[in-house]
Amino acid sequence: MSRAIAIGYLARVSAGNVNASHTEGNVVVTKKVTLPDGSMVPYISGQAIRRMLRDRLADLGYALSEPFATVSGQEVTPPVRPWEFVDEDLFGYLDPSGGRRRTSPVRVSAAVGLFPFQGDRDLGTRSFERFGHAMEVGGNMFETELYANLFKGALLIELDRVGIFAPLELGEKQERSLDSSERRRRLQNLLEALNLLWGGGRTARLLSDLSPKFIAYARLDAKHPVFLEALAARYEDGHYVLDLAPLTNALDRFGRYCEQTLFGVEPGIFGNEAEIRAALAGYGEVLTVHEALNRAKADVNALWNGSSA
Repeated sequence: MSRAIAIGYLARVSAGNVNASHTEGNVVVTKKVTLPDGSMVPYISGQAIRRMLRDRLADLGYALSEPFATVSGQEVTPPVRPWEFVDEDLFGYLDPSGGRRRTSPVRVSAAVGLFPFQGDRDLGTRSFERFGHAMEVGGNMFETELYANLFKGALLIELDRVGIFAPLELGEKQERSLDSSERRRRLQNLLEALNLLWGGGRTARLLSDLSPKFIAYARLDAKHPVFLEALAARYEDGHYVLDLAPLTNALDRFGRYCEQTLFGVEPGIFGNEAEIRAALAGYGEVLTVHEALNRAKADVNALWNGSSA
């Protein structure tokens, strides 16, 4: 029986600062993590990715729970109606009284840059002349750290919890559940939200497309983030080159748990595209990203109807 879906993806940012840290003086600092060799790579927090997925689900027509929450001081009490609100179902909630809590069935990693941060900055200016003052009054300047990078991210979806709400999660005596068709629809729209992924800060002037340029999808009979540490790349001759050894090793190691495996490769992104397709063909279909996500939706459509779970 299928218990989870594991997804690994790569997203390209040509020039951006998707998820900033604090401000140092007049510099907006990007979030970074330090590697063992002392170099730093940018990352986009899992919280930011979850926010973007929520927003894209709203774009797809879902009502989110946040407008219906009760705010009292620093406490936010959610409506706790996960059968009604897709974000409460997929991303969980916490009642500050401690009585009702749902752990997210959709686990999201930070999106971590694969290449070191180079210290680039974008210079912004604001002239007070535009606000009716003399040019001599001047204005102010600010800087924003930015990067060009390839980010790896992962999702792990607990299939046996999507659309299933335990009594303790609701503060009720009996479990509630959605019908299978609604559970499938929510998962399919989550995949579409990933396909439409964008967001973060500074989108007015540093808009970034975070939709996958490579994706690996596996439906599993065990729960494990198969692709979390399996994606790596290098840069050669003006193209990204996907390192295949970590990925094929993960597929070999966890292959006995995989009930369905799909891959999507965006054309023109990877210098070794032909090698990628040849190496992965033995593990599952290798399609374009769009085709792979559509095939993944079709795979989800077979869940809970007797054919796959």
